[in-house]
Amino acid sequence: MRVWILGSGGREHAIGWAFRKCGHDVFFVPGNAGTEATGINIPCETVEEAKRLIKERSLEIDLLIPGSEDYIAKGVADILEDKTFAPKSRPALLEASKIFAKKFMKRYGIRTARFETVESEGELEEKIKRFSPPYVLKADPLAGGKGVIIVNDKMEAIEKGKALMRGELIKGVKGGLVLDDYLKGEELSAIAVIGEKDFELLPFARDYKRAYDNDQGPNTGGMGSWAPVKIAEKTLEGIEDILERTLDGLRKEGLSYKGFLYLGLMMVEGEPYVLEYNVRLGDPETEAILPLDPEGFVEMVLSASFEGRPSVKMREESFVVDVVIASSGYPMDPKKGMEVRVEGDGLYFFAGVSRKDGKMVVSGGRVVHAVGIGRNLKEAREKAYEGASKVHFEGAFYRRDIANVYL
Repeated sequence: MRVWILGSGGREHAIGWAFRKCGHDVFFVPGNAGTEATGINIPCETVEEAKRLIKERSLEIDLLIPGSEDYIAKGVADILEDKTFAPKSRPALLEASKIFAKKFMKRYGIRTARFETVESEGELEEKIKRFSPPYVLKADPLAGGKGVIIVNDKMEAIEKGKALMRGELIKGVKGGLVLDDYLKGEELSAIAVIGEKDFELLPFARDYKRAYDNDQGPNTGGMGSWAPVKIAEKTLEGIEDILERTLDGLRKEGLSYKGFLYLGLMMVEGEPYVLEYNVRLGDPETEAILPLDPEGFVEMVLSASFEGRPSVKMREESFVVDVVIASSGYPMDPKKGMEVRVEGDGLYFFAGVSRKDGKMVVSGGRVVHAVGIGRNLKEAREKAYEGASKVHFEGAFYRRDIANVYL
């Protein structure tokens, strides 16, 4: 089967790696310097160019998997619906608009933090009085995992909120925002594989959003993850209820859904609250989940896509830890252009790397994912950090506390 994967990050590399292990022909659009070893890269500069390529070469595609949210929000699934494992652009608003998502949750009784939507700077000054610190502000549009601000000082929250709305805080991101109550608990990532008839959950994972150890520093797209996370039966029932309410709500609004649906959850006294929806696989969760059982993952996607429901569940007989090696200045202003060297063997998924003068160089904030697989979490963690120690480039850094929960 010819599988086209849209995107250039570690998540896309991991998806392609799983399909390649199962004997499929893998094409990355555009891919990166690291995906060259897994499949064939098809050069592409923009989402619109990718859409044009899909139209022109549709007969060469058996399955199309958009990795990142931009492709889905901008309607890739509207072009090649039968072959695309992703929702169309309208249900993709669950991720593309935080305001849409929060109002949707409220309409259908889906547990989430108390919130207010903000459309103007005046509204921000007025509505923030209804909250207490820590203040949580979320950009309405897509922000590449960087659109959440958590601060303790009200004036700082107002200042940063206004800058966010004006497009001065994150390049290319402006507009409304959501004010959320701060929820205290443990984060959990739940991802479902959804066909037209039924869904099945992937193994649960935990990711680490802050840039530095002990959850310090700015929010990022994710600095590492581990899987599988074991949960109580009551918690599982709560997560399944959220998924059923979500899909039922979409149906009531005349919308169908096929693809991955990610729930970013906060566990509060064992009860799951939805922090956010993503309409694709999480990153870096994908890099930790897929190595558990790549064959099972591929079978789930193929059966959900072409038969309407996943026919198997992934095995959870090992543990996987993923450590992200990032570039100095990430997430706001990562340095680029430095040569990347990996000295030794290991399992690596490449992200922010490109090819220049025959060398692999840094081209983004999250550069390489070092992955460890073990019989237990301790062994997996040791292997992941051994792999991370073999990745070298000027300004490289990574968190040292990924998956230290049982140490």
